[in-house]
Amino acid sequence: MVEIKGSAISSNPALEPKCTPLVKPIKRKRISLSNIGTPPNNILVDLLRCQCRVKKTERCSSLVKSYSVCHGNVMGTGQYQGRSNCGDELEALYMYALVVPPAIPTGASADEN
Repeated sequence: MVEIKGSAISSNPALEPKCTPLVKPIKRKRISLSNIGTPPNNILVDLLRCQCRVKKTERCSSLVKSYSVCHGNVMGTGQYQGRSNCGDELEALYMYALVVPPAIPTGASADEN
């Protein structure tokens, strides 16, 4: 499963200033996306939710919702779609919130605010 270094998050230029306080506890940790419920994993989820609140995109909201549904099922029944973790959902959320730059709307330039 995918593992993320906290140091890579802290130096990420896509990190919103409002969300930077959430990085400190995981800065020197390796976070396995399949270990749901662990403290570093929970902090990462909080960080990604913060990023999505700032981005305010429908795609980000749907990824947060997808992860939440998976997490609730795994914590409740032990499985979600035949899996015992939410690594895929968390990876998709991470990729969108911190790795993939937001798209510029058609007809707009990068200089417009």
